[in-house]
Amino acid sequence: MHELPDALSNGPQAPLGAGGVTAHVCDTTLRMLGTFGREKIYGQDMGEELSQDERDAKVFALLGQRYIPPGFATQDAYWAARADACRRRLAEAVQEAVTGIKNESGRTPTVLGADGTPREREAEFRALVRAEQPVVSVSFTGSPRRWLATGDPQATSVSVTTFIPGRPLYAAEVTTDTALLSDCSGSWRLSRDDGWLAMTGEPTVADEDPNYVVLPHAMMDSASRMRRHYREPLFPFDTSSAVAQAVLGGAVPVAFHLTEPVLNSAVIPVAIGHGMIVMFLDSGELLEKPWAASRHMYKAVIGETSFGDFIIARNLLAARRIRRILLDEILVEDPDPLAPFGDLDDDFDLDDV
Repeated sequence: MHELPDALSNGPQAPLGAGGVTAHVCDTTLRMLGTFGREKIYGQDMGEELSQDERDAKVFALLGQRYIPPGFATQDAYWAARADACRRRLAEAVQEAVTGIKNESGRTPTVLGADGTPREREAEFRALVRAEQPVVSVSFTGSPRRWLATGDPQATSVSVTTFIPGRPLYAAEVTTDTALLSDCSGSWRLSRDDGWLAMTGEPTVADEDPNYVVLPHAMMDSASRMRRHYREPLFPFDTSSAVAQAVLGGAVPVAFHLTEPVLNSAVIPVAIGHGMIVMFLDSGELLEKPWAASRHMYKAVIGETSFGDFIIARNLLAARRIRRILLDEILVEDPDPLAPFGDLDDDFDLDDV
């Protein structure tokens, strides 16, 4: 276990709040993603217990024969099962981690992530919150199967959401190589090489690259129209990991995050905590503080409000510009490709940003 930041651990002896629990969850999640990645290259860790099927597979491999596990008629089914196994192993590892630490509720949190659809897990999370029971969600976004097959770091990530009674809802984003946390007191980053780092000051990348924008892969059909405004629009399979890597950790100025189940959207409060602007697409209103994003997520979790579609940007001008493009040209039905389109920047007063 990496040494946790004091701001997250609430002191070495005190029971942990939601932030401290989430920090432990992130450490476990990052370690498990590393394990899954190594297994693709080197096979399962020798220290792990093998099932009978896995032992049989090794014998067949030694004999030079092709082995198909019982019940898996095709490679397609095999890879789907392997991705499901990763979800289950992650949830089990996190459950073990949170069982071994004290938290302020005095009860071991329930860990969700192995079973059911995202909507079903959201309903279970909601029921536990309403019952004032501690709960942690570790939800894969994007496609873990695609990541296992291709190694693409923007194919999947893990959205962590933690509820400890008496504390605000806490969220973190874990990519295949980094975990990001934030709250009103600060923001932190966990990497395998450097451990925990407290992020201070303004975002480290001063000059953004205006050629790029991150958009959901589902919007790939709009690529030709987007290139009128951004030379190289990006359409990753997992928007959350792309936001964490390209916007928070790179020089991409802006991203659009489509509505997803709340438990898949931890990147929203994390982005705010790391100095980004988060804007509602529909209203243009801003979520400006991590606590405001946490409260908005909480209301969505308990069913008081819908979550919404969001723009995540490095500055207000970039957020306003992409909102105008999306509303006026991209997200309208059957846009006229021959209609004139003016200079968006003419509508903005730079003194207002």
